[in-house]
Amino acid sequence: MTEILQEVLKRVRPGEKELARIGQLSQRLLDEASGDSSFSPLIVGSVAKGTFLKGADIDLFLMFKSGTDLKKEGLDAARKILPEGRELYAQHPYLRGEIDGVGLDVVPCYEIDDPANPTSAVDRTPFHTEWVKQNIAGMEDQIRLAKQFLTGAGAYGAGAAVGGFSGYLVEILCIKYQGFANLLKEMSGWRPPVRLGTVEGAPDSPIMLSDPVDKRRNVAAGVTLRGLGAAVLASKAFMNEPALDFFFPKKIERSAKGHVTTVVIPHPGGNEETALPWLQRQGRKIYRAIADFEPIAWNANLGDSGFIVVETATVELPNIVPHKGPAPWDDGAMEFLRKYPDASLSGDRLEIGKPPRHSKIEEVILELLPKAEVKSGLEKGADPVQRVPWLD
Repeated sequence: MTEILQEVLKRVRPGEKELARIGQLSQRLLDEASGDSSFSPLIVGSVAKGTFLKGADIDLFLMFKSGTDLKKEGLDAARKILPEGRELYAQHPYLRGEIDGVGLDVVPCYEIDDPANPTSAVDRTPFHTEWVKQNIAGMEDQIRLAKQFLTGAGAYGAGAAVGGFSGYLVEILCIKYQGFANLLKEMSGWRPPVRLGTVEGAPDSPIMLSDPVDKRRNVAAGVTLRGLGAAVLASKAFMNEPALDFFFPKKIERSAKGHVTTVVIPHPGGNEETALPWLQRQGRKIYRAIADFEPIAWNANLGDSGFIVVETATVELPNIVPHKGPAPWDDGAMEFLRKYPDASLSGDRLEIGKPPRHSKIEEVILELLPKAEVKSGLEKGADPVQRVPWLD
């Protein structure tokens, strides 16, 4: 395993030239931004913590006094630094672009004294950066290994499109368990709900872990069941048979066992951080709605249009399908019998055969998404469902 991890670090650890270039550019950005007295500039994130991978972006925060209109004054100040930057919105407005070939996010936020009382979604970030810097104790490469491993597993990134582990969460976990190997051992034994601490007042999530700078916040709230499952599965498989492919997996198309249908949807607009989660929600709706067609798998991706690919056992139902009713002791049992006097008791449920509401899969999909096009097979631009990549 040691040789594998050393090879991973060779590939992901920034070299001396990149470290120097990032450091010099960060300082230049701070120096130039310091000329504006309306905010305090600060480099945050993985660059500031020293946990970034090769090719990382710089995060420059502009910290304004409370009451500032971040959408106007904040973005106006950001545009002076990054004139060609794209305006993006997640939970906050910010600009994204490049300077000297290096990616740069310029993010207006509020300067606060207490991270437990933020005004905007990103106000805690400077405190996160400082906490990691104070506690990292030479764990930088262990964090890099964990980030790349979770990237390979498809579980890195807290955005709604991924539903995985944020960089800050990975840093906390590596510090908590004192390294990548220990984290993997712990992770391989996780099953939801994973309780790593008490978070008072926070809604339940697959993983619960309090933010070190705000004990009432669940720092793992963005991790979905799928994100957790991918991390656990990858950890188990790697510990069983370590391989470089876990960190840099090859894309392998599944051999479809059923019928493939592509749903083509007009692009919803906006950026990928907002459009892809919307598309994924439509995919989940479709997957639930086509239950009678015995769905096997689905996938969603954005191109010029939105694409949802579903694989099902069938695309057309027979003239009569089973319709399950309530159990004899449930409310509604007598009403079901009055409506369907030919119903029989199948196991513990009343059941009747009846024509399906929709016999073809495209009818179900178009009822949900009238503006969609439904195509048989894999349409050009659509990504096929990928199989677990490490089992070859």
